[in-house]
Amino acid sequence: MQGLVDYMVRSMVKHPDAIVITAVEGEASVLVRLDVHEDDRALLLAEDADLMAAMRQILGAAGGQRKAVLELVDPANDAGEE
Repeated sequence: MQGLVDYMVRSMVKHPDAIVITAVEGEASVLVRLDVHEDDRALLLAEDADLMAAMRQILGAAGGQRKAVLELVDPANDAGEE
């Protein structure tokens, strides 16, 4: 899953070196967290987040039996975590 997300995102962003993808796998699902440069975040969320919606659909189809969830990390919400 991480490879698929990396492939899709890397071709669209201006700062490919800033991409961080982590996956948490469960028995019935996999959560893929995507962290990108702030400028690229704006690109992925532009026009009502159509790009994110499309990537979620592709990831969902590729997940097979397991439900795949793609989450774009919000640095403002993650700042206090650890």
